[in-house]
Amino acid sequence: MRLNPNGDSSTFPKRSALPHIAGTPKHNAWFWGGSDEIGRLNLLTPQRVAKATQENVKTGESIALDLPLNIPRPSFFGRKPLTHRIKTAGKGVFDDEVAFNTQSSSQWDGFRHFAHPVYECHYNGVLSEDIMSGVDDDEENGKDAPERSRKLGIDAWAKKGIVGRGVLLDVYAWAQKEKKGFDPFTTHNITADDLCACAKAQGVSFQTGDILLVRTGFVPTYRALTPEEKAQRGALGMREHTYAGLEATESMKDFLHDHYFAAAASDTLGFEAWPPSSIEDSLHACMLPLWGMPIGELWDLDGLAEKCGEVQRWSFLLVSKPWDLPGGVASPPNALALF
Repeated sequence: MRLNPNGDSSTFPKRSALPHIAGTPKHNAWFWGGSDEIGRLNLLTPQRVAKATQENVKTGESIALDLPLNIPRPSFFGRKPLTHRIKTAGKGVFDDEVAFNTQSSSQWDGFRHFAHPVYECHYNGVLSEDIMSGVDDDEENGKDAPERSRKLGIDAWAKKGIVGRGVLLDVYAWAQKEKKGFDPFTTHNITADDLCACAKAQGVSFQTGDILLVRTGFVPTYRALTPEEKAQRGALGMREHTYAGLEATESMKDFLHDHYFAAAASDTLGFEAWPPSSIEDSLHACMLPLWGMPIGELWDLDGLAEKCGEVQRWSFLLVSKPWDLPGGVASPPNALALF
């Protein structure tokens, strides 16, 4: 089944009615052809980009949505932190040498990041074996990596860029106003009903191909920690961390799928509530391998929330340029919201 990317979500199949093609995983939404590598980003057509620009860019103001590359510090889950060296290349001339794990700060999770735990394939049926083919594990000797597979690499997104209508749901502020406040550093499940109620309170209606941003309050809560508390949190084991995020339920999956968002991101560590009750039933297991829907994590949405509240407008033009890293797994978003 092929969809017209300029079509409206009202004409697209709901998650409950996804057709099953023999030999493919159930509930997949591989609608864009066997060689497709950008998934839901197909919805960001020139027509939608032009419309989003005309309707949302009025003053030319911009808000950056990335955290610094060294935040959180120390990094979580034992991931390699940022190392940054400035080297002299001549009198008055300097170069950078930078290394870090792309999952350690603001990021897009690419389709290589997560295979479905049951069907053991990535988006569009790509196997992990296809991704690992030719990978160089000897990362310290400085030798050139051998030619490797580039299937589903983040560079496919980079060629197109991610530009479209962004919509912010400030669930953190909404919950406080509704006397439903929560601690972002607990496993608080944000429900689909919460998202709908927040959208209604903000006067937001969704459009096909929107880029959904959800603010949980992780970033201001993290920034308020003392250096000692940040060090303690960085030393926690993976399952010892607890964070608010989207609830991995059938109703949430229906909400995310059936609105046909082009992508979704939040300010929290893993997008969905952490730790997940089940990897098999997680949102990651649906969004990345089955739907081809990019996931953003650890975005800095505080300045954006302040601006949206000031102008009482929760939509904007979102512009993101992932790295053109051949075969890359993930990338800093390099994202701006334009008003």
